[in-house]
Amino acid sequence: MYNLYPRLPLAVAESLAYQFATVEIATAVSMKAIWHSAAYYAPTGGNRVSDEEITALQKTIHRCAINYGYPSLIGIDAARAFDTQCGICLFEQMHIHPSEASHLETWAFLTTILAPDVVRWRFAGERTTAERFIGSDRGLRRNTFGRLWWRVYLLQQFPSENKYKLFDVLFEDDLVQLTERNTIASDPQLLTAVCTAFLKVSQEHSKIARRMLMRESIKRIRRLVSIISFSALDTPMLHQVVTEVVRKTAQSLEATTNSSP
Repeated sequence: MYNLYPRLPLAVAESLAYQFATVEIATAVSMKAIWHSAAYYAPTGGNRVSDEEITALQKTIHRCAINYGYPSLIGIDAARAFDTQCGICLFEQMHIHPSEASHLETWAFLTTILAPDVVRWRFAGERTTAERFIGSDRGLRRNTFGRLWWRVYLLQQFPSENKYKLFDVLFEDDLVQLTERNTIASDPQLLTAVCTAFLKVSQEHSKIARRMLMRESIKRIRRLVSIISFSALDTPMLHQVVTEVVRKTAQSLEATTNSSP
């Protein structure tokens, strides 16, 4: 049976997000809690988590942050490492169904009630944008914790000795390109094939910027989705086709670079 976590109405969450946007981390710490008077649970779909379970999740998030320097200013490498560890912890500890994880209000509770200080630390600066607390009209792609859970869910490989390998080795920009393209992210087999091919080809053509290779490969694959039924291909053929697309992309980028004055 899956768990149900509290949800916070977006109107309330947005108000809190603007309050937290510029506060000091110490102030955010003093304002976090494990419940809010406006919070509610979905009527069906699993078991409501207890206060003890909510507190345990809050401690887990905080412990992940401490491992990477919280409350000191976070660097790029530490941010990536935190995202990896925190995403895996959230996925394994929350035990929620994807339908529950698709609600902005579920994650808004975590960001504005349970761990607003960690959000403020992870996306530090003069101001932390509201979408890091809520998400946006494009969904959970910017929510501090929701985006991590979904990345782990989409990229996990099971059964496997290290089922989180893809999530661990891909960079932030790689993950953004992959998970924000619904035509690819909605097909787990295709998503895995693209990740595997990208990692292989990027090593073969190490002089090409990873960001450029990923972005151009994604463009080509999205164009092919309209004329090739990737879901109809068996696994070996799917990987062969996708790898060939990524490899040709790399060759084209190399040719363009070499021809430049």
